[in-house]
Amino acid sequence: MNNKESFSRKEYLDAFMEEVSVVSEEQAVYALRKSVSKGIIQRVGRNQYTTVKAKTAYRYRYSQEARHAAEKVQEEYPEVSFQIFELIQLNAFVNHQIAHNVVFVYVENDFIDFVFDSLHRLYPGKVLLKPSADAYYRYITDDGIVVGRLPSESPKGREAQWHERIERILVDIAVDKLLSRIVPQGELVNIYETAYEKYLIDGKAMWRYARRKGAEEKLRTVLKTYAPEFLEDLL
Repeated sequence: MNNKESFSRKEYLDAFMEEVSVVSEEQAVYALRKSVSKGIIQRVGRNQYTTVKAKTAYRYRYSQEARHAAEKVQEEYPEVSFQIFELIQLNAFVNHQIAHNVVFVYVENDFIDFVFDSLHRLYPGKVLLKPSADAYYRYITDDGIVVGRLPSESPKGREAQWHERIERILVDIAVDKLLSRIVPQGELVNIYETAYEKYLIDGKAMWRYARRKGAEEKLRTVLKTYAPEFLEDLL
């Protein structure tokens, strides 16, 4: 396989079973999944893999607006858990670039109102508290802020705890009541395929978070529709 620019799943399974004696197809499929999860083999397209590129940990440099909001929350509530996601994070994954940014500040449940009041004083007229999709589209402004609830057991950021992990993003765009309405369904294939091709993804963290939100089956359905091979490797 190293001599090929890319190869299909069937080509890999046939080569593996030819190379390793007394092996079943199920064992060959398992070997492929393990190689993909370890970054030894990488998906480069629908039913196409390569051994050339290695996956990396997801990192993102937040906008000045997002960093400023994070600093204010940390200053006023240093012991409160929160995470931040912003729409333009998806520009690394989508075909149609997002021009108008919105910062989502997710806060542990007992402190949502306090954080909302603080941000509302700093950014009057630009902050919404747990809006419905209809309220979001009616009242949100460019560089607006949405304050929402941070579910317990949310995967914590690696460089800073308030950073959004790729696993949480991939779940929320599928099952979150607001984000699943904001992110165009036509971009889901691009988002999942690009994320899976480029970054190391903790499948256990994804399913654990989805279960905590009571949305495991919904996530499974979305992945089955838009990223079936991704779903197969996560199972």
